[in-house]
Amino acid sequence: MSRAQNEITACGVLFMNRILLISENESDFGNLLIKTCPDVTVISPDTLSFDPDDYDALCILGGNTEEGLVLPAPLRMCVEELREQGKPVFAEFVLSISSAYKDKTLHTTHHRMVFADKDLAVAGLKTGDVLDGHENDCVQFVFTRPSAYPILTYHDYVCAHSHIEMSEEEYKKGIIAMWREDNLLACAFRLCNFRRARLAPSHSFEALIAAIIRHLAGEDVDVEFEAPVCEYRVQTVKSAEDTKDAIARGLLWYENAGMLNNGGKGGVQEGFMHHINAKDGTQRRLTQVRTDCTGETAGAYMLGGLLRDDDKTLTMGEEMFNFCFDYLQVKKGEHKGMFRWTDVAWETCYQDDVARVVLGLLLRQHFDGTVPHLDDICSSLDFLVDTTSPEGVRVSRTDICFLNDSLRKKLATYGSGLPCAHHNAYYHAVLLLAYRAGGDKRYLELAERGLGYLMSLYPETRRETSETEENCRLLLALAVLYEITKKEEHYEWLCRIMSYLDEHRHACGAVPEWDTGYKANCSRNHTGECALLANNGDPVVDLLYSNNWLPLGYAYAYLATGEQRFYDAWCEIASFMLSCQIYSNDKLLDGAWTRAFDVENWEAHGVPHDVGWAPCCIETGWTMGEILMGLEFMEQVEKITK
Repeated sequence: MSRAQNEITACGVLFMNRILLISENESDFGNLLIKTCPDVTVISPDTLSFDPDDYDALCILGGNTEEGLVLPAPLRMCVEELREQGKPVFAEFVLSISSAYKDKTLHTTHHRMVFADKDLAVAGLKTGDVLDGHENDCVQFVFTRPSAYPILTYHDYVCAHSHIEMSEEEYKKGIIAMWREDNLLACAFRLCNFRRARLAPSHSFEALIAAIIRHLAGEDVDVEFEAPVCEYRVQTVKSAEDTKDAIARGLLWYENAGMLNNGGKGGVQEGFMHHINAKDGTQRRLTQVRTDCTGETAGAYMLGGLLRDDDKTLTMGEEMFNFCFDYLQVKKGEHKGMFRWTDVAWETCYQDDVARVVLGLLLRQHFDGTVPHLDDICSSLDFLVDTTSPEGVRVSRTDICFLNDSLRKKLATYGSGLPCAHHNAYYHAVLLLAYRAGGDKRYLELAERGLGYLMSLYPETRRETSETEENCRLLLALAVLYEITKKEEHYEWLCRIMSYLDEHRHACGAVPEWDTGYKANCSRNHTGECALLANNGDPVVDLLYSNNWLPLGYAYAYLATGEQRFYDAWCEIASFMLSCQIYSNDKLLDGAWTRAFDVENWEAHGVPHDVGWAPCCIETGWTMGEILMGLEFMEQVEKITK
């Protein structure tokens, strides 16, 4: 008896190559099985019969159907006869097989699978490994046969990156996702389109799928997987010139992915959520227009157009900014200057989002000496300044429905702001850049006071996502502060941040997530927004809240100081950004960056508990726009400093 059959089913025949595949539609698994095995016959589930003696193994795939597969009774009798002959069977997302039948179906966005079958050896998997099925469905079965033994079980909100220690009792309390029963392997979730659904970690799913195919065809079968949907090419950046192709591909992604409403004249959609449908690999889209995403995308287009003397790209960026100021900024009344958060959250304002709306326009001064919309920018900042605490920091947000004269006075008079870089550092950076452009000393004084307050608490600022995020966000603000004041104290603050980033930097150039004491508001959370990090030391990099700020921060620090260490750090983070930018035949993905990146397995992967911005999400502003501006800005800095 073959080793694979011993490991998987404990029964079977010595050699088999005649495999029957029952499937309504083509799939990644079906295509791989046909490519791997020399003799595969494919029939539709509508076929009423087959001769079990004609085949040595059977594969049934239902994950590419809408509701799961129910076998017609005549076909089911043939299936059971073949199974009773002891021949290997694999059934995926089939609603009734052997003695198991569907009770209900669980939607598993925030559930994760744990592999813990101590009697099952699969090369590349070990007991306690965690697998993520993304936006999947799991059939919850009623079992009547005690020989059914679980291989994978679903658990909600598993706080681990890729491995967890779990007792056998805890493991068995989970919802069964895959089980074995004599010669039957059965999968309760959608597995068949594993490639297009980007199930992760990819090496774990490939190990599992290879074992399933060897269960059907024998241990000597070589299983060769096609290239994944998202590929990555490790690259090295030695100067900003090396990033031109990455910038071009990133800008093209917006248009290919359909993120620009009316070419940007109607604003920019937020992006793609993490949710990838396991049936067909489609990714859920966030169609609302966010003011910050529009402004950050506008900055990437505008600065890119200036660099390349590309009038079309420059004009597109300017038109996106026009949309922000013409339609999403309050122009009169007591709330004059306020930027609306989104076209849905019409009366809500986040100061950090406002800062990122106007950031690109203020950076333009370094490109051609101009700052378009400067009066409108100052109007937006004046609205924020009026509700900033004496320490120079603000509450996380303000809403028109509550923002009366009494609350305005309270916010400006008492120490009521959040001492958090997540909510304030880019606000301070933009205040400083606006002072640089227009000379209003109120902006300089407030930013200096606010950053001084944050640094008086550092490193114990109030964290939102992680300690890493706080440091990454402070970098730009402190670099601009030092460029303007040239004060030794401000240089020391900048060096403290740089020391943290140097200490935590990975060999790939990025800074993995870290949160001493797990004190961040979203650390290890399992409701609402959630960090990607489970445990300090996990090899997960965040490109939505942390590392996305580093290209621009390092570039501005180099401009402010002229020190080679900042240039070298920029080259390292730029190398990482180019190396984790997606290459794909899917134009919805090619040129994009996802929120999470696992720097050991080199793929998008992290704790998937966030309400919508989990590992595979692609944010048009926070991620795409900020990374592109950071790459573009260094190219201009090199021109300035030569």
